[in-house]
Parts: sequence; C-alpha cells; structure tokens
Amino acid sequence: MALSKDKFKLADHDFTNVDKLNTESVSFWKDARRRIKKNKGAMIGFYAIIILIILAIFGPISPINQKNTDGTVFKYDSAPILLNEKGEEISKKDISYVPPRIPGLEKLGIFNGHSNIVVATFDLIVGELPKTDEFDELKKPMNREKLIEKLNIPYHPYNINFEKIYENDQGVITAKIKVVSTDEVLELPYEDLISEYSRYKPGTFKLLSSTIDEYGVEMLKINADFYAIQGIKNLYFWFGTDKLALDQWTRLWVGVRVSLIIALASLIVDFTIGILYGTIAGFYGGTKVDTIMMRITEILGSIPNLVLMIIFLSISGTIGDFIDGILPGHQGTTTIRLIILILAMSLVGWISVARVVRSQILKLREQEFILASRTLGASKRRLMRKHLFPNIIGQILVMATFSIPGAIFYEAFLTFIGLGLPIPMSSLGILVNEGYHSFKTIPSMLLIPATTMSVLMLAINLLANGLRDALDPRMR
Repeated sequence: MALSKDKFKLADHDFTNVDKLNTESVSFWKDARRRIKKNKGAMIGFYAIIILIILAIFGPISPINQKNTDGTVFKYDSAPILLNEKGEEISKKDISYVPPRIPGLEKLGIFNGHSNIVVATFDLIVGELPKTDEFDELKKPMNREKLIEKLNIPYHPYNINFEKIYENDQGVITAKIKVVSTDEVLELPYEDLISEYSRYKPGTFKLLSSTIDEYGVEMLKINADFYAIQGIKNLYFWFGTDKLALDQWTRLWVGVRVSLIIALASLIVDFTIGILYGTIAGFYGGTKVDTIMMRITEILGSIPNLVLMIIFLSISGTIGDFIDGILPGHQGTTTIRLIILILAMSLVGWISVARVVRSQILKLREQEFILASRTLGASKRRLMRKHLFPNIIGQILVMATFSIPGAIFYEAFLTFIGLGLPIPMSSLGILVNEGYHSFKTIPSMLLIPATTMSVLMLAINLLANGLRDALDPRMR
C-alpha cells in the first residue's frame, strides 16, 4: 500500500546537539569497580576474605569464645585456666586433645565432642595406674592374679574379649564378654568389670567394633565422648584443643592473622624491589644498564625458590644475630624468626615482578604520550613516576593479588617441614603440622585449619580473577 508523504511531519530539525554525548562519562577505575561488582565469583571471594579478616581480628576476643575463670579470654600460647563442675582447677592433661564441641550443633550429632578412637582392652578396663613400684611390679605378666585382686575386678583384660556393650531394659550399661580360657559368654554390668582408675566410665563411649591384632591383643574401636571422659561436661571448646591444651579456636584465627601478615609483608618487599628494579631496567632498555640488571635476575632466577629459602633459613641463627644487632632494642626470638621468614620468602619473589614491569615499560615508553612529555621537557624521574608507573598499576595489582595465595602456601609449607615459626607461635602452617600428627585420633585438628587455608586461598584467587577481568579493557 502506497503511503503519502503528507501523513508524516518532521519532529525536529535541530542538528546543533548531534555530537553531544548522552551517556555518563566513566573513568577507568569507576568502570573497573562497576565490572567487578557484576562478577559473582569475585564478589563471593571478596566477602569471604572480609569475613576471614574480621574473624582473624576479633575471633580470639569475641564474646562467643569461652573465658578463663578470671574473666580473661583464652590466649593462643598458654593453656586455659578453668574449673570443673566441682569447682576444682582442671589440669592441662584433662583438657588436651579435646575434640570440637559447639552449643546447638552438638544436638545434631556434629561438633559434639565425640571422636572415634582405638584403645586396648587393658586401657579400657584398668586405665592409667599410679606410677609406683607396687603397680609397676603388678603390671608384669606373671602377676596377673595379683593385679586383679588389687584392682578388685573379676577378669584380667587379656582373659576376656568384648562382644557388645549396651543398655539393658533396666537402664544398666551391660557388657557381653567372652572368657578366652573357657570360651564362656557372659553378660555383666560394665561397671563391675572396670577398675577405679579407668576413665571410660559407663555412658562415656559406644563400642563400635572389636578386633584381635597379630599379637593376640584385643583392640576396641569406640566412639568416645571426650568431655564426659575428662569430666568437663560444662565446657565448650569450639574447635577443640591440642596436645598442650591450647584452644584451637583462638590459635586458628591468630594463625590466619599471622599468615596474612607474613604474606602481605613479603608481598610489599617483593613488589617494592620488583617495581623499582623493573622500572629502571625498562626505562634504560637496550643499554648496558638493562643488560647487566637482566643478567642478574637470570642468575638468581635459575636457583629454585624453595632451595634458596631452605638455605637461607638453615643459617637463620647468624642472620638473626645480625638483624637483632641492627634493630633498636632487643627483639624476641619469635619476632626475629618472623622477620627471617619474610626475608626468605622475598629472596627471589621480586624477580617475576621486575620482569613484568620491565616488559610493560618497554612497551609504554615508545607511546605518543611519552614522546609528547619528553618534548615538553619532562625529566626521567617524572616520566617514570607520572606516566609509566600509573599505566601499569592495574597489572601490578592483579599480580599482587595472585601472589598472596602463593606466599600463604610457602609459609605453611616451610612451617610444616620445621623451618618456619616456632611453637607455641601460631600460623596456618603450624596448625596443619600439629593436625597431621593427630589426624587418626582427632581429624578436626587437621581438617579445620586446612579447610580455612583452602577457603582463604580460593577466595583470593577468585578476587584476583575478577580484578584481572575488570582491569583489562579487552575483557569487556
């Protein structure tokens, strides 16, 4: 159908605003901030890092943490001072190697202070006897009958095997046992079978299985309520305790704090040296200065990082004396060790930064805006400070973010092999090392710090990926 031009009217004939921009002018950093907010992975990593930092700062002094009897919060390097239900001070032995127990969650069957352990029948029935000459003599195999009489128990542990421990209809904890010498199967009250020295009282554990090892000794796998066994039912250790009775909740967040401080300190050293070195080498690229500087980095870079760190830490005594001599006042062993660890991690970490900065400077120094600044009389220092460095800050920021997980890993690894911080200092590496040695008894001692370290490193990597995409215009 043909349309007549008379039916149309020109709405506007003004061409004065043709070239006017109707959109908001957005700076580079504002655009990067807007883009990173749209990256869900980066924002999840950012908020996870914030939460971990808050816990690292306030976790050890938070009101949810249990306190000593004098009202002070637990310290990461000393055992808690607590009272039991009878008002007596609890010994360190009674609160060492205690599994996690959290109010509320214990009713769900998790973090309830229980742990599966393997004990010998002797430990279950007899317990820990006083260290006296009399009991040392009674422990000998030829004195089994005398030991039974002394402890007032019906059977020696090596003469019976447990088949079942249960609560009968009358509510009595009953043990179904088999007498080894006669193959007789009996059911007796469990309390009548154990001595007064046994810590495994009725109701403090559940028998899971029974096996006979290659030496004919019965080993029992039990699910033990450590808080009931130790007589500390009124206490809650959120992440448990270690062999020195140190609170793991406090030590974990102090450890996160220390690991982050080490990572950030080594990062500052790496990037300060790397940026200065790379900027100078790049600015004088193609000259003898650049050639000499790059040969130095190649020589240092040919030595494996880990080997260089181990060599450096192996002479930490001499280095520590030197550091203590140049610093004002007398520094403690922990402070010196912390400084040495940071220096060891920074020995060659700056090389990769220097190479990246140099390559970027070589690319930027021939750009038109640099030539224009030179024409206008800008000095070399001003060119590096005002024009070259600001244009590579985005890439440096991304590199720095990616470097933090590596620094955390190196700290944990060096501490794990015994070259890091000393105990009772706390860091993620120390906690993982302690948890490794007690994994079979209390696996949470390894799983909790290892999971925390993994979440922290994953969160930083997610944020670094988001920064890389946001600061790269080609990723739009």
